[in-house]
Amino acid sequence: MKPAMILAIALIIVAACFVAGFSLMQGGNTTHMISGTQELALNAQDLQQLGMTSNADCQTEEQTSYSSQQVQYSFCNYTISSLNDTEVILQLQKFTNIEDLNGSYQYGSLHLYSIEGLISENVYGDQSRFRVNNVNDYGGEFNEPGVYYYHLWICKDLYLIHITSGGRSQEAGEYVTRIGQQILSKFG
Repeated sequence: MKPAMILAIALIIVAACFVAGFSLMQGGNTTHMISGTQELALNAQDLQQLGMTSNADCQTEEQTSYSSQQVQYSFCNYTISSLNDTEVILQLQKFTNIEDLNGSYQYGSLHLYSIEGLISENVYGDQSRFRVNNVNDYGGEFNEPGVYYYHLWICKDLYLIHITSGGRSQEAGEYVTRIGQQILSKFG
């Protein structure tokens, strides 16, 4: 019985090595797959290229429950120094299925917002929405005059990317879109 068990284990190891070696050989022909929200966060090189600084390390939470619709959530806080220290918040979510992603996107990007602040749709892929705050948004009458809140939502694979800026500079909208493009470039 021992020789049969040793042979079975040896065959399993050889098969595993073959599959791993084959996967490595094919690596040059495949695109990089993002496996978590941390990989989408802006790194030091991204921040330098965008002219931004990080206020703290990104916070990431992982769900351990099998029934959870959201597997990972990352929250990052950045500053655009050249725009009077305009704040930028990056929220990255990874979902277990497309239905949960779509439901969260639709609720988050439409809930409480008027059509008047909409700048573009589907420019950054299907289901992208870019907007700025408007007095007709729910509670918009309480926004401080001259403060702009830009929002960009992007769905990519099972990820929901939400970039928000807040500050007195209208130019922040351009930074928000550049951040979105930088994150999308990480998908390969």
